Amino acid sequence: MTPSDTRFWEQLEILNAALPDGMRAVAGPEGAAPGSAVQPRFAHLAGHVLVRDADAGRAAAAVQRLQPGPDAVRVAGARSAGRISTRRLAVGSRDLHRTVEQLAREDIASSLVHFVTVAGVNLCPGDEPVPSAGPLNPPLSGRDRGAGVSVAVLDTGLVHDYLDHQWLAGSSGIPNIPKVDGDVTAPGDELDPDGLIKPYVGHGTFIAGVLRCVAPAADVRVYNAFPYAGAALEDELGQTLLGILDEHGWPDIVSLSAGTRTADASALLGLADFVDELAAHPGTLLVAAAGNDGETLPFWPAAFATEPVNASGDAVLSVGALREDGLGRACFSNHGDWVTVYAPGERLVNAFTSGPYQYGYPHRTTCRFADPAHYPGCTCLATLQEGDKATFTGLAAWSGTSFATPIVAGMIAARMSQEQVSSRVAAAQLLAGRLSVPDLSGFLR
Repeated sequence: MTPSDTRFWEQLEILNAALPDGMRAVAGPEGAAPGSAVQPRFAHLAGHVLVRDADAGRAAAAVQRLQPGPDAVRVAGARSAGRISTRRLAVGSRDLHRTVEQLAREDIASSLVHFVTVAGVNLCPGDEPVPSAGPLNPPLSGRDRGAGVSVAVLDTGLVHDYLDHQWLAGSSGIPNIPKVDGDVTAPGDELDPDGLIKPYVGHGTFIAGVLRCVAPAADVRVYNAFPYAGAALEDELGQTLLGILDEHGWPDIVSLSAGTRTADASALLGLADFVDELAAHPGTLLVAAAGNDGETLPFWPAAFATEPVNASGDAVLSVGALREDGLGRACFSNHGDWVTVYAPGERLVNAFTSGPYQYGYPHRTTCRFADPAHYPGCTCLATLQEGDKATFTGLAAWSGTSFATPIVAGMIAARMSQEQVSSRVAAAQLLAGRLSVPDLSGFLR
């Protein structure tokens, strides 16, 4: 078993421990299992497939006919009030991959129900956070950058003590700086039964901090959209997105540092309604992390950047990570034609919480993605051993495309306030000046 496989199975255990009774996450693609030659690439919900609401009855009848068995096939969950066009089909112990194939032959669109996770290598961020005494990386920019721009960060919410960080708190002056707001975690919920900081705690706070360093005056709200140890089911995430946007309005920028690969590299069916509505809101831009698998396989929803979401193709921008010296892509960053742009993503320093943390991944002396490593000092080379503990005092150094994403979102917000243009226009202006960056295989993007 490779180290990446080991990390996947460890994180799958954490995910299953966080799920409600009656729900279980399993590995994909077909054949993925501990000790199997098939590498695990994503997690999905056991016993269910996703279909369009209009096809639900016909799909249930088709599955019952094509795979007869003791388990009844039923449409799970209540019908949405017209906003969500997908439904889960509970198929019991039937073969899910066979079910999707059979429904396709019946001309019924369906998919596994994928878990979308805070963007990472095998369900986790590019590495684990490390205590830091600073300075902030990226550093604080000019006070007025991002003024008047609204940004919604869909992530893990905010830690209880986030306002201890001055750049996240509000301040009066010219311009007036609104405090970062959103879903705040209760102090006790951030720790496990042993008093240790849970995995994924602080992810959303760190992202908000990076964004506010680049655009200090931006109006940033951070939502907890990933309640299951940094994960959410694709259809639930779609409903959450639309619910937040209905309640708070469509912002200038949606920053999303989460995603997943899929069974056949196709787009997430559970986000179809959000993507359709995004196309109808030209004032909003989705900035999404490209993921940390070190591969070219599409990572969704970032891969919507090259899909025909809208006529002008500017509704989604996908972000990969540069290595610390800026001379190329970080080893963990996904890459390919579907990645729009790259930004710094190694050893960024920003807001975290305080308390003890225990490291869960094995110590490594080689890169996870290449041996020998493509460049010295990649973040795979961890000095901390599995089981080691460290105490955080408010700041962390962290790596991943998760954290390159708010740099780009912040740059767009800053350009918007400077030029008084929309988010999509600001993004186009910035992209016009991007430099070619060699990836690990020499491809230029």
